[in-house]
Amino acid sequence: MSAGALVLERAVPAPRWRLVRALGRDRWAAVAILFLLVVGLVALTATLYVPADVNAPDFAARLVPPLSEGHPLGTDQLGRDVFHRLLLGARISLLVGFTTVILAALIGIPIGMLAGTFGGWLDVVLMRLVDVQLSFPFILLALTVNAILGLGLRNIIITLVIVGWVEYARIARGETLVMREREFVEAARLIGCSGPRILLRHLFPNIVTPLLVVGTLQVARFIIGEATISFLGFGVQPPTPAWGSMVSEGLDYIFSAWWLITFPGLALALVALAVNTTGDWLRDTLDPRLKR
Repeated sequence: MSAGALVLERAVPAPRWRLVRALGRDRWAAVAILFLLVVGLVALTATLYVPADVNAPDFAARLVPPLSEGHPLGTDQLGRDVFHRLLLGARISLLVGFTTVILAALIGIPIGMLAGTFGGWLDVVLMRLVDVQLSFPFILLALTVNAILGLGLRNIIITLVIVGWVEYARIARGETLVMREREFVEAARLIGCSGPRILLRHLFPNIVTPLLVVGTLQVARFIIGEATISFLGFGVQPPTPAWGSMVSEGLDYIFSAWWLITFPGLALALVALAVNTTGDWLRDTLDPRLKR
């Protein structure tokens, strides 16, 4: 076989309708994806039907229970509508989840691929950096970063990116170590392909599947991470609604106004479950090692 033919010997791409057919066979994955699409659409269009004064106190409507007129999910301790605040909180959660995954991938994947491709001292230095990062507990790192940089949505994203890039780096390195020994990569070197061309044209397309699965699963992790930081008071600051801070504010009323923590907590659980279900389905569908 010629060197040129070996270069073309890449992993066979999935057929165009492969995922659609697989989705039709997995009803739970279909429900999860549909739920996420609805949540995303609602979050993007929330400002069209949420009142501009949604964060304004209304003490006359304080702690109104669910299913009351005009307040399907009740009101909080300041008389603010829980349903409207829940919708705006979805924007924060989804923004943090997807933005952080993209930024973490843009940092972690190149680092992992460089370490796996060139090896030697570069691999040692980069992987020791990963080990140092992994030695810090998430909460401690989050509190430290926010104490240094200050509070706010931007710093939450920075914190989660610092936490999340290492997983991409480790997986990208491992997959690159396997792929760089394949015949088509050796052939690419023999015909004079440059290092960047080998990385982008021959290695990256063949390691993208496990990274896509990891990214999907990390969306849920980062949504929960943002909620945790906000719950502790180091995240999105009042009166901006975030699911974590809504749960935190409702703790003092857990026995008298159960809906203040129930609905934000349920929203977090459902979104995280839907994202994880989608990630599991992608892994089972795209990873050939799981095929029998």
